[in-house]
Formats: sequence, structure tokens, C-alpha cells
Amino acid sequence: MINNLSPEEIEKILSRNYIAHLACVDENSTPYLVPITFYYQAEENAFVCYTSEGKKIEILRKNPKVSVLVSEVEDLSHWRSVSIAGTFEELTGAEAFEGIKILSTRLTKLINDQSNQNVKFINDMARVNENNAKVIYRIHVHSKVGRCED
Repeated sequence: MINNLSPEEIEKILSRNYIAHLACVDENSTPYLVPITFYYQAEENAFVCYTSEGKKIEILRKNPKVSVLVSEVEDLSHWRSVSIAGTFEELTGAEAFEGIKILSTRLTKLINDQSNQNVKFINDMARVNENNAKVIYRIHVHSKVGRCED
């Protein structure tokens, strides 16, 4: 039986995950769906994310409306998901620096707390150069809906 998640359960799911799927729509009304790495800032009701320049960022700069899905799946009849409607905001300058700092320190801690890994630094964030520029961005959450089947 499919049930709604409580606001507290939704916050727990968002706080313990760091991989989601982001959907956006290009200028031809074609949907585009990709996985993202994020850190959920509960106090800001927002995701902080990073990516390389590419199709996703091109679309988001033109149409900042997004949908994000965070899910936890054990099997076909045991899953939880949180669907989010939000808005993309590209971070620059000091905000971008703060965003990458939050991502690198908090994601490293989250990954280490959840696994037997001993991640010291997220290497991909250090590979910033002319050919691999990183874009730091925030997804402002406007609505959250959680569902589950147990």
C-alpha cells in the first residue's frame, strides 16, 4: 500500500542522501533528466549542487524551474521517495566558494558516516581547470511531497 511520508520523514530522507535525479525542460519543451550530487541545507530549504558546464546548465540558465526526485529503494514493494518542485540559482563569487566548501566538507562527512570508506576529499571538486569548469548552484525548494510503500 502506498502512503504519504510525514514532514519529519521527508526531512530525514533529504538529509541522509546525496544523489538525486533532476528534471528540467529545454526551449523545445523536451524534458531532460539527469542524476545530480547534492547536499540538502534544511535551514535554507535548498539543495547545494555542482556540475560541469554542459547541456543541463544551458537548459537551467534559460528555464530555472526544476523537479528533483530523491529515492531510497530496497525492492519493488519497499521504497521511499521525495519529489521536489524548485528553482535553479547559479552561485558566483563568495556564494560559489561557500557552496563548494559546504559540498566538500559535508558530503565527505555524510559519505564517511554511511559507509566503510574513508573519503578525505571529493576529488572531482578539485579537478577544476579551464577545460573542466565547475558550476555551483542552489535549488530553492518550493514544495516537497513524500511517498512510500512498505
